[in-house]
Amino acid sequence: MCGITGYLSDDPRARAALPAMTAALAHRGPDADGFHFDGPVGFGHRRLKVIDLDGSAQPLFSADGAIAVVFNGEIYNFRELRRELADAGCAFATKGDGEVLIHGWRRWGRGLLDRIGGMFAFALWDRERRELFLARDHLGVKPLYYAWHRGALVFGSELKALLPFPGLPRTLDLDALALYLECQYIPAPYSVYAEVRKLAAGHWLSVSDGRLSSGEFWRPSYLPKHAFAAGAAVDALDAQLQRSIRSMLVADVPLGAFVSGGVDSGLIAAMATRLSGSALDTFNLGFTGRDVGSEHEEAARVARHIGSRHHCLMLAPDDVLPALERWVGVFDEPFGDQAALPTMLLAEYARRDVTVVLTGEGADEVFGGYGNYVKRLSEERITAILGARGSPLPWLFRRLPPRLARDRIVKAAMEPRSRRYATIPNIFDALLRREYFTDAFRQAGRARIADRAEAFHDECDSPAYLDHLLNVDARLWLPDDLLAKVDRATMAFSLEARVPYLDHDFFGWCARLDPKLKVDGGARKVLLRQLAARYLPDDIVHRPKQGFMMPLERWLAHELAPDIAAALGPQGLQRRGLIRPEAIARLQAEHGSGRKNHAMRLWVLLILERWFARYEPDFAL
Repeated sequence: MCGITGYLSDDPRARAALPAMTAALAHRGPDADGFHFDGPVGFGHRRLKVIDLDGSAQPLFSADGAIAVVFNGEIYNFRELRRELADAGCAFATKGDGEVLIHGWRRWGRGLLDRIGGMFAFALWDRERRELFLARDHLGVKPLYYAWHRGALVFGSELKALLPFPGLPRTLDLDALALYLECQYIPAPYSVYAEVRKLAAGHWLSVSDGRLSSGEFWRPSYLPKHAFAAGAAVDALDAQLQRSIRSMLVADVPLGAFVSGGVDSGLIAAMATRLSGSALDTFNLGFTGRDVGSEHEEAARVARHIGSRHHCLMLAPDDVLPALERWVGVFDEPFGDQAALPTMLLAEYARRDVTVVLTGEGADEVFGGYGNYVKRLSEERITAILGARGSPLPWLFRRLPPRLARDRIVKAAMEPRSRRYATIPNIFDALLRREYFTDAFRQAGRARIADRAEAFHDECDSPAYLDHLLNVDARLWLPDDLLAKVDRATMAFSLEARVPYLDHDFFGWCARLDPKLKVDGGARKVLLRQLAARYLPDDIVHRPKQGFMMPLERWLAHELAPDIAAALGPQGLQRRGLIRPEAIARLQAEHGSGRKNHAMRLWVLLILERWFARYEPDFAL
């Protein structure tokens, strides 16, 4: 696991900027740095040693020096690829995984992306072709930002690596800010800066002969569906998940697992223990107090059951607040998922003992774990009729006052099916922008999260509505919120997180499961729970889902009230011209008095203003 950055540019100042660009990623790779310059190209690398500790220093080069690579992540099938390439006559100089990118590129070109599996973001310079080639893994586990400005391409694992590049504009993307306020994160390809983009999951980018091109190398297919004999589906899932976990146990450093006390992470830890044949270190963050969710007792029960060396960091909820000071520096752009706070603290705690952790992210999007899916499937029976072609109701609904029109069924009936489901958080509903946004901001920031969701709904090749919902979340919410949270929170402390549910072959196999094996009536994660029953206690398998939920409502009314008043006042967010001052005042008054809970709205505004105060972007509205 590493941090990568670099450029292709004729600007003579670029070379001098690369050390600062690379140093900005030191937290992602504290063990070593490396640089490469070749004509207009410069590569910088920060290394976290995980495999081949004494070798595999980056950048990596072909024997003739014509190909150079900087690489972040892990190629899980590198051993198989090494054997295939060695049999074809390729000579390897390292024992690591990154070198397969060099030999694979020379042998297969872009076809390399059809063969590698893992989590990765890499940049490759081919001197003979005069091509700079970038790629991001299938499901977006690893991040990659880039800017194409005045014929120069600059890239990096995090935004902070691009900012030192000379002449890079920091003009805000108001569409990105509107999306952040709608759903607490900024989805790809947007970034907070208009000139900087996120490379989308499963995509590549190339610069050759002064031209920028890009393409998609992978998307999931939900057809054809598997046909299993009675009871065979659980055995098949067992084998598939074992394969994924086994591939992620390869490490030359200590490896552990996050265990929350639920099915997803507990099953990963249990199966990893059996496959490794030895006890793992497991980690959990527990909370004291009644106004916050904590699963530390359930996590300890999982640990006892699987025989792990368990580590639990117990905190009072207020002990988490100091981590808020690090928030903006870790995430670079506005990001409002409050679960990042405890995740950051857990990562810092786990890093004392291990360098790699397995996590349970992705299970809900793969197997239908959210209660939202049950509701949506039920409601679609109604909205499909109300919003049917020829029905006058959508026309009438659009003329309702926005606060009535935002009722979930009414809102869904107004839209075609492809736009009825967007993403999980709904902070500043798009229908209420006139009420909250200033006129100037509303006219400039027109993007809606439904625009992104519609594309992912329509790309799904299944007739089953659940598959479309899962695809939207797996391609939108998962990479841009959940995986961004885990990547930044863990890598801030030089901890590598691996996600077995998101091995792309495993994901693709699960996509072709009958939807009834995922959600059946009110039952969720049906098949996964059947598998978990082989490895975990029944009370863990069947307990309700619970996540990291901080007492934001109380904090923002009491402990953080002075911060809110300063951040959202005339010298803070009000002077940015984005949110109506009277709307800010009403949110504060209603929340402070207890009349209404505006915790998430106030929270995303607080994070936004803290970002403004730190980065002072080029901005005038």
